[in-house]
Amino acid sequence: MPARILVVDNDPWIQRTVAAALGRWGHLVTLAGDGQGALASALRTTPELVITAVTLPAVDGWCWWEQLRARPELAATPVLFLTQSQATGVRGFEPSRDERLTKPFRVEELERTISVLLSRATPASGNVRVPWVTRGADVEKASAGYRPLSAMRGDLDQIALSSVLIVLEMERKSGILLLERDAGTARLYLRKGRIIRADIDPDRHTAGAAAVYEALTWADGTFDFLVGDVGGVDEIQTSTTYLLMEGARRLDEARHDKSTA
Repeated sequence: MPARILVVDNDPWIQRTVAAALGRWGHLVTLAGDGQGALASALRTTPELVITAVTLPAVDGWCWWEQLRARPELAATPVLFLTQSQATGVRGFEPSRDERLTKPFRVEELERTISVLLSRATPASGNVRVPWVTRGADVEKASAGYRPLSAMRGDLDQIALSSVLIVLEMERKSGILLLERDAGTARLYLRKGRIIRADIDPDRHTAGAAAVYEALTWADGTFDFLVGDVGGVDEIQTSTTYLLMEGARRLDEARHDKSTA
């Protein structure tokens, strides 16, 4: 049965590997890069399982873990600790509820361990598992305020948009990636991992590759990937990899111009 799973690690490779595997197995994934962001995400989404590194920036793994356990609605949530070695101690580890994996690990080990943990989980009040489904035409309704099932969500100040797009490209996902911040909303439409069109607040007339490049500069806000088939013409006509490279080049150029001004 699919579950909501929070993945907490500041290593982009671990994030991509774990998020990609969880997506293949049908789980709803939320990402966080440090303990502070992890706690905020856990309080917002009430995960059924947490996968976390022991060593984290800002609020370390121990502190955020203790804060998690202090919340009644999260106290029974099973945790999979990712450690650097078998000798690494895990404070607060409960063998009847938690598990640990040593980095690097095989995907088969991850899948087996997650299955064991979810079989132990006792859903908290309101923490109901949701199925992984493809909504098809419902995805197109997202721009009108309809919100189909989200496959992955998080905060841009924790996970950069470029990292999210790499995961979606690697997994050849189709759907709409909604980016929201105080200054506006962006929509990136993906078909099999490729961005086929994009826009930022239609009244601003920012669309296509220009909208992607602008969105890549956003350092705050939230992202929410809505799964489903996306039809229509490919208006951008280039790969996601190229867009990321060109976006990085433009950002470096803007920084250089600012430093020499």
